Amino acid sequence: MLATWTVSDAYAWTLALRAKTLRFLDRLPDVLDAAESGLGSLRGDEHVAAHLHLEAGMALNQFGRQPEAAEHLKAADRVFESAGDDSGRAWALVSLAEAYAGSGIPTDPEATLRLAIDLADRSGDSRAARRGWKQLAVLHRHRGQPTEALDAIWRALDGDMSAHTRANYLLELGHLKAWTGDYAAADDAYQDASASYADHGDILGQANVERALATNALILGRHIQAAKRLDRAAELYRAIRSTAGLGYVLRERAVLRTTSGDHIGALADTEEGLLCFRNSPDTLGLAGMLRAAARVRHVTGDRAGAGAALAEAHALAAGGKNPLAEAGLLSLSAEIGDTASLRLAAGTESARLYRRMGIPTGEAFALSHAARAHADLGDVDRAVATIREATAVLRSARSQVADPGRRGDHDFALRDVTTNLLKTAERLGGLATLVMADLIVDEAPLGLRNAFNEGQPGARARRFVSRISTMKPPLGETSATRRHLIQELGALFAFIEPGEDPVWTSFEDLASSHSSGALLAYGAPTRDGHLPIAWQLPGGRPHVDLVGLDDAAVEQIDALGYAFTADRADVLWVPQNRSWQTHLSQVVLPSPVRRWLTGEESPSLAVLFPPVLAHLPLEALLVDGEPVGLRAAVARLTVPTTATVRATLSQTVAYLDPALPWTPERLALPGFTHDPRQLRAELGPARLLFVACHGESAVRAEGALVASDGARVADALDLVAHPLTGSVIVLEACFAGRYMGPRTGEQLNLATVSLLSGASAAVAGLFALPADDSCTGAIAAALFRELAAGTSAPEALRRARWAYWSERPDHLGVPGQPELSMPGDAPWAWAGLCAYSR
Repeated sequence: MLATWTVSDAYAWTLALRAKTLRFLDRLPDVLDAAESGLGSLRGDEHVAAHLHLEAGMALNQFGRQPEAAEHLKAADRVFESAGDDSGRAWALVSLAEAYAGSGIPTDPEATLRLAIDLADRSGDSRAARRGWKQLAVLHRHRGQPTEALDAIWRALDGDMSAHTRANYLLELGHLKAWTGDYAAADDAYQDASASYADHGDILGQANVERALATNALILGRHIQAAKRLDRAAELYRAIRSTAGLGYVLRERAVLRTTSGDHIGALADTEEGLLCFRNSPDTLGLAGMLRAAARVRHVTGDRAGAGAALAEAHALAAGGKNPLAEAGLLSLSAEIGDTASLRLAAGTESARLYRRMGIPTGEAFALSHAARAHADLGDVDRAVATIREATAVLRSARSQVADPGRRGDHDFALRDVTTNLLKTAERLGGLATLVMADLIVDEAPLGLRNAFNEGQPGARARRFVSRISTMKPPLGETSATRRHLIQELGALFAFIEPGEDPVWTSFEDLASSHSSGALLAYGAPTRDGHLPIAWQLPGGRPHVDLVGLDDAAVEQIDALGYAFTADRADVLWVPQNRSWQTHLSQVVLPSPVRRWLTGEESPSLAVLFPPVLAHLPLEALLVDGEPVGLRAAVARLTVPTTATVRATLSQTVAYLDPALPWTPERLALPGFTHDPRQLRAELGPARLLFVACHGESAVRAEGALVASDGARVADALDLVAHPLTGSVIVLEACFAGRYMGPRTGEQLNLATVSLLSGASAAVAGLFALPADDSCTGAIAAALFRELAAGTSAPEALRRARWAYWSERPDHLGVPGQPELSMPGDAPWAWAGLCAYSR
């Protein structure tokens, strides 16, 4: 090849290589200088001229100057075609299609891309083919075709390639995963891409990843993280003078600043972002920036400016070439439109477009605004029907996420939809009350529902336990291996089988299964700071309240969540830090429920908490000066289910850690062992199982029971390997009933695992239990006697607490701080053991 070069060609080839290097370094002006210098010394039909045009076109594409890029790329295609270079044509046509897609050029890029992929395959250029598939994935994403987009990007990722090339495709994979609601998978793809971009010094790539990660963080409510990433992305884009990239960052940051109340900063970002896009041919970016401008101006009171921005955005999106952008604009119109009729029409059409594209999260959001518009128009029946339709779509959206590790983020991202629906239903009242109650119950995690209704772990978990129990040598004898297996088991518990339909329990059905007492079902706090509570008293009808959470309530709930160790547990025992016992009672217990608790002879209370509130010691809240857990038999429900398992106790199995005295427990138990192996051998159905030892919270969700010397007593694998059908389980151990996972995850702990394994009920530690015979020991011993006499677990625990309360000491030692003492009525002394039921 070198032998065929003329002197001028050699100089031009050197400039082409220089242009390629400078493009990798994001130095656009230098790329264009090199290309112009090279082309100036040529006739224009030489092979090297095509490469110079290609480098200039690709660089201009990267910096949002698509019309200029298109001219260079068309010239490159002509020369490559004359030279018979199919590989070169493939590269030029992929980039040309990218220029068409990212600008207002009225040319359908799909035919160009299909030809490019065909030419790449014909020439054997797998790199060009992969790039064509990647650009086709982008095109399908813009057109709202998720199945086709994912198929294309997986084709692009197939085969060997450089890390930097793979990063470009991972970035698009991340966009697709985020679009379909799989935010954890999107973040994984972005992080992998970021590492490669950093290794190769690709500033533009790093900026794109920072912006993408910021967008996900915004969706998931991580605003501090999002702000830092947006600021970093803005710095990177400014460093390489990428106005288009900067515009996208300013769009996201303007919305974030509006949310945080920085209206001046939001308006400044809006105006600068609009200027960035107006100086570029990126019509899609401009449409998105106009949508952000409409939202910002609406919030800041500029309704005329908001309307003008929306109208211009609609004009850009007209023609249906990008239904995703069109659906987003219509959804915003449904949210901030001037009249209810306009909002209704926009919400209905947006929902239709999202339904056609197979994006249930978008459809549900649009329907939530349509429901509000119906309510504003006074059409109660249509409003309620639309809320029910949105509820069905939400169920479909949640059911599509099989992996519990991904489901939590997906559910959290839907909080805007439930907030909108609950506020509209609250306004309607009457017919909408049951709809609201069902929405709250629906928010409970999905994975454990079917297993609870079947009365046994799912098929995948059963196969897993069976497989590891028969392996030789036995697996899980080392702590690291066993911890891994327990975490894998936890994921299997919550996994939804492909095609599996989760059990959806209505509030009415749940109330019917707890008809002898009151039912309280809590939702996760809404976007606008309200706590949804659905409740029903015996013989009454359902009610729903959206209770405002003030700063004090939020701080108290958070403080209780952090009370893991002695240095953080002041909130559980220091008198001046216990105002939450009264304040949170006013927040989380509706006044009719409080009156019923004080007036009823022997009240019982079934409570369904969301994971974010599962740590709340409701039993310690004060009603007329008396703790709820002394007044009422409180049963904590892990999932909404109507399935029950009757307790059938035929024998007692007990284990006591030999390092501690357990004096009251020894006197109450008919027999016990100090040998963990004997305990594990005697696990089974119809047992009254009593275990007193340390609780280990280091395992993320499922926990473990350990002896003082560190030996394993029992864990989730042991409890599942031996069906506990009809048993009642007492785990006098710290954190055995505490959920340690993500705020929207499955509530897995040892109490839950016991119920999954068939137990009728479980009693376990919600927080660290004082190892003190005068409080925890006395309660546990009284509890055992009541259970042995056939009393239900919640009522047995209530009586045991009352027995302690009646003769409580004035002061007790503070766990972990022996030089201090706490009052005998401190929640830490008596409220740590809680009852868990179906």
